[in-house]
Amino acid sequence: MSARRSLPGAPIALVRIAERLALHARPVLNANKAILLNATITGRGNNAVLTTSAWDAHFLPAPLALISPGDPLGYSLEALEDAARVLLAELARRWPVNALPPALGIFTDGGGVAFSSDNPSPLSPDWLARHQSGLCPTTTLLPFAANSLWAHLVAPPASEVLH
Repeated sequence: MSARRSLPGAPIALVRIAERLALHARPVLNANKAILLNATITGRGNNAVLTTSAWDAHFLPAPLALISPGDPLGYSLEALEDAARVLLAELARRWPVNALPPALGIFTDGGGVAFSSDNPSPLSPDWLARHQSGLCPTTTLLPFAANSLWAHLVAPPASEVLH
């Protein structure tokens, strides 16, 4: 099972940002018929680029559906990405400067929010498999529901008992 841990001494401000991110992720997830959403920042300073992807039913990250200007969904996406930038900047501050990974991301199902310091980019090809196999723990910023998809994805398989 993938280990789960909470960010030690997570400031209330960090939790509030995670709550805002999850709240605005819900309509974006629904509009994209997605199961998870990740926001990953690559580069540093003025060269930093935020990529937001929705994970489809095949557990593959895909670009978000196009949003028309003035669409209320555009507000949710903008608020989600603003919260993601603040959250990722705060998480990046927790790494030594010379050890900061080239890509750092968070993920959400619209309820919980987490990241993985051992495999920090949800865009890496083996990211989900490493979490499912228990090789990478996740650090929870906002708890996922016990019956959430994420909880089921990283739960150990039920062992079959023959009588």
